[in-house]
Amino acid sequence: MNLNGGWLLFVLCATACAIAPPSQPAPAEASSEIRAGGKLFAQHCASCHGVNASGGTRAPSLHTPSVQSMPDAALVQFLTDGDLRKGMPSWSRLPEERRWQLVRYIKSMSDRSR
Repeated sequence: MNLNGGWLLFVLCATACAIAPPSQPAPAEASSEIRAGGKLFAQHCASCHGVNASGGTRAPSLHTPSVQSMPDAALVQFLTDGDLRKGMPSWSRLPEERRWQLVRYIKSMSDRSR
């Protein structure tokens, strides 16, 4: 490969890396998001879903395949909308970032149950 071709390849790769968003948060960032979500869960969700999210008399387990396989964005939307007929309040008053932290925590439960 000549010098010009190598330079062009370098520029293309560097540009792609600068434009493409990371597909996953960095491990430290992900774990801090999960810890933040765990605190939110303890404050807002554990009274109904149980401390370990195993469910209770007021709300179902969050370890079920239907919850764990739900796309993250759909779960955030469910937290936003709630389902009052089934007793799930809307959490739209929580900032969106906090709802995403809750989802990351809930989804991390499937990793811990394996």
